[in-house]
Amino acid sequence: MDERATDAEVVSIDDLLERVRREGPVLRFNNDVVGIFDPALAVKIDKANTDQHTVPDSLIDFLGLRGAKDPVAWREVRALLSEQAGRLASPAHMRELYTRMHGFLAQRADRAHDLSELSWWTISQSLLPLLIDGLSRSDVDALIGEQKTRYNAIVLQNFSFWRRIIDFHLSRRAARTVSRHIRRRARDPVAREDFLQSLLPLVQRVGVDRVAYLVSMVLAGMSGLPGITAASLLYAMHRFPQWHARIREETSALSLEELYALPIKSLPCTSRFVKETLRLWPGLFALHRPASHDIDIDGVCIRKGGAYELSSYFQHHSPEYWQAPDSFDPDRWLPERRQPNKGAYVPFGFSSRACIGSAVGHAQLLLFCALVTRDFDLQVQEDPAPWMQLEGFAIPVDFIGTLTPRRA
Repeated sequence: MDERATDAEVVSIDDLLERVRREGPVLRFNNDVVGIFDPALAVKIDKANTDQHTVPDSLIDFLGLRGAKDPVAWREVRALLSEQAGRLASPAHMRELYTRMHGFLAQRADRAHDLSELSWWTISQSLLPLLIDGLSRSDVDALIGEQKTRYNAIVLQNFSFWRRIIDFHLSRRAARTVSRHIRRRARDPVAREDFLQSLLPLVQRVGVDRVAYLVSMVLAGMSGLPGITAASLLYAMHRFPQWHARIREETSALSLEELYALPIKSLPCTSRFVKETLRLWPGLFALHRPASHDIDIDGVCIRKGGAYELSSYFQHHSPEYWQAPDSFDPDRWLPERRQPNKGAYVPFGFSSRACIGSAVGHAQLLLFCALVTRDFDLQVQEDPAPWMQLEGFAIPVDFIGTLTPRRA
């Protein structure tokens, strides 16, 4: 299939593509910013910059109240979280995740919703027990408050004075909740299966406040792009109903217990569909990263205080790496059609700072596709017609509809 997206859904990057073609993959912008549009070079530069990053100091450290401690490298934190993400993608955890997502949608079924918002919250709220296990209802409400601040900033882009005041208090309540759980868990000899557990060994090295900061970073990751991606998946099912039908047929052929194990060989259509949605409508289109030190790699010099920009959107839409890059074509991922993309596919971010929860995130997106096809019917309001807004990230707009439970 090679259906080209409508004009409203394709960001014109012709000028950028032409400039790269004319000047090469390294471009100089204003204010000492360098654009890196070669996939291999982007990974090298980002890794060189990231390798020296450490967990930032808190006020306690600046005041000298903690005593001398060796800095904790970000790569060490990433390793701890990535290993735990692999364990949390087990069939048992996927069963619980699917059940939470199903329950969330079932409570909101048979009523019209903004389907982008509904997708965002289905994904975000269902992940909270994987962040901290054993949350009370009050604790959950506190962390949902923090998720609301993310939704207000990322999706609604509401930065009004009163909104910022409210969001500040919501964030403070969430921070207090997280710190309380860290102190309690640091004294508890019984290990739990959640992301917090992997960070507890750092409490003695960096303190409760810094571990709380790290937990908040994981919460921010859970409360941002995964939900936006789910909205894009639901939108793609609406735009390309033949793929909706293929996913329903494929996932319905498995029992739920088989589905929780996510046998990729038994889910080829669903896997290609997710891959292509992530390619066509990636997360943040561009990443702006300050240089923490002088970087000199392969003739590219970026001085400390300067910055560089990376773009998954450019890489995913460059004709150098993809045939018909603006077309939604999941079958491009068939083995017999797959073309070498030289590392241009970066659905979860560039390798040195790729999403640490990608194992859980990818599994959840596959389960979300199964859930909304085999357990629900989708009806989308056609007036006004939904469309894909592309401003820094992709999100469906005017996407109003109803999910209705399917009858056995």
